[in-house]
Amino acid sequence: MPAPTSSSPSQDPSRSPSGRPHTKALLWWVSGALVLAVGVHLGLRWHQAHAPARIAYSTFLEQVRAGEIRHVKVADGVEVRGTYTQDALRARREAADAEADVQAPTAQHPHVVASKPEAHALIPVLRRHNQLVSGTEEAGITYTAVQTGGWPEALFRWGLLGAALLGAGAAGLWMMGRTSGRTSGRRTGQVQTNALFEDARGANVTFDDVAGLDDAKAEVEEVVDILRRPHAVTQLGGTLPTGVLLVGPPGTGKTLLAKAVAGEAGVPFFSISGSEFMELFVGMGASRVRDLFETAKERAPCIIFIDEIDAIGRARGEAGAGSGAEERANTLNQLLVEMDGFDSDAGVILMAATNRPDVLDPALRRPGRFDRQVVVPTPDRRARAAIFRVHAESLRVADGIELDELARRTPGLAGAEIANVCNEAALRAARTGKSAVQPEDFEEAIDRVVAGLERQSRLIAPEERTVIAHHEAGHALTGWVLPDTAPVLKVSIVPRGAAALGRAQVVPQERDLYSRDALMSRLVVTLGGRAAEAVALQQVTTSAEDDLERATELAYAMVTQYGMSRRVGPLRPHPPHRPRSAALKEAIDEEAQALITEAQARAESILREKQTLLSRVAEALLEQEVLDAKALRALLGPPPEPQTAQDGSSPESQPTHTQTETTKNNAS
Repeated sequence: MPAPTSSSPSQDPSRSPSGRPHTKALLWWVSGALVLAVGVHLGLRWHQAHAPARIAYSTFLEQVRAGEIRHVKVADGVEVRGTYTQDALRARREAADAEADVQAPTAQHPHVVASKPEAHALIPVLRRHNQLVSGTEEAGITYTAVQTGGWPEALFRWGLLGAALLGAGAAGLWMMGRTSGRTSGRRTGQVQTNALFEDARGANVTFDDVAGLDDAKAEVEEVVDILRRPHAVTQLGGTLPTGVLLVGPPGTGKTLLAKAVAGEAGVPFFSISGSEFMELFVGMGASRVRDLFETAKERAPCIIFIDEIDAIGRARGEAGAGSGAEERANTLNQLLVEMDGFDSDAGVILMAATNRPDVLDPALRRPGRFDRQVVVPTPDRRARAAIFRVHAESLRVADGIELDELARRTPGLAGAEIANVCNEAALRAARTGKSAVQPEDFEEAIDRVVAGLERQSRLIAPEERTVIAHHEAGHALTGWVLPDTAPVLKVSIVPRGAAALGRAQVVPQERDLYSRDALMSRLVVTLGGRAAEAVALQQVTTSAEDDLERATELAYAMVTQYGMSRRVGPLRPHPPHRPRSAALKEAIDEEAQALITEAQARAESILREKQTLLSRVAEALLEQEVLDAKALRALLGPPPEPQTAQDGSSPESQPTHTQTETTKNNAS
């Protein structure tokens, strides 16, 4: 529905609240002109005080005969400028200091100026002086004559100086006017921070443009219905919701969902980032909050959307001391006041997005402010296929591309990352001169987004390539033969990204419950690269740094979060990594170390038993550099059937988003 517009005279930006012409701008201009005049006057006084002394021409000739001048410059035949010798200049300075002369700056100037009569010939005088001193220790006088152009050139120079001063003054006045306008926006009845707000109809974005967020869309559809029929709720005695908080990882479509709500409802959409409320000047954040809400109330029904609200909504007292924390607290307080000041039928709904709901102030999350929290999760396989279909509509895609297969190969990717995959595939197809995007373009785009750009120019020594090949072969072989592990999709020893020298790409199983056996198998696969180095090369290298970090995190999670340790039992210390008891902490460390030791021994046992297959995969990697699932099947045979997962504790930090096992370059 169209937003109402106001034609009240009080909203005329050229008039004050009393109806008189606004005089504050005129006062600023008058003040600026006075400042400019004072600056020009002081500049001229400084120039006069530090200009060379002007003396009589006869005095100048006496100084020439006395040998006090070492260079003479004649301008336009009438203006004479002389430069003192070092001895003469030193004598003048000593005399000025001894007499405390008020003209000391002029007396200490190395130059002197005199006006020469046009009829007098100065050059013969200088030549005779040079002839007289040519046989002595004194140096002769050098002289030059120049034509400056007279008064037109002087006028041009002064004109440039005046224009520069006027320009600087105008720029300063403009900046002061902007600051004054922002601080007085609320008093003058108009919003002076419109540049920060996106007042745009969301009609171009609807729920049809939002793919893969069926549950989230169902939750916000009620908001759309409220914006279309706000009186339907109030007639029954209900209260309209004040705010909707969208929570989810970056790139999952929170902003797009908010725009779709505005588009479906057909109302104005005011969008601003939380960081844009923060300013250097104290009080600007609170002022902008007031301006935003006043404008929204005038345009009601509408939607206010604050992206990254954690920039101003952090819990008070946790941001530290200083003016920045005080300004953030003032801005948050004003936001809370404005949210409490909503009328029940105002038709203004505040939507906000964050990926850190845990850091928000409790007063901001309580009912009556953000009444609803809508979770916008990372898309599952079905949702990813829908997102691929939306982005593939704008591409010229070759026949035979299975979008469901692309969705299967991209677990953990958010909607923004899937859009980046489609764009990278189109760019690669254009670089290679193809008429349509081919499957290999999507495959390369996925590798680039997930693992980084391929570094073809990276030179690796042959012995290092052997270590990398065995390391990645160990990951692939343990992941291939163990049940309850993610299927291996590809193994590569091509360097990618900043530090990855190789990787074994897997497709994590998208499930919520993991048994202890499944997590132990994951530990074995994680340590399979290091075990392969120990079995095949009889030594270990720094390549397993990233593997050890992830294995340690998983082992501690099994002990402290999932209750999978017989010694510690079903106890969850709080906080998990800093238990109250020293004995309990020691037991946790020992149990985590025992899990890693057990996984390492099991990985080495598997690889010793299948050392022939390990060498076969490593040699194939050294020859081909990349092995896909089909090539691995030819080398290793069919993988075992996965065992039925047993119910267990729901891992809160389960590594389902991990897609690759990387050989890390420690030097990076």
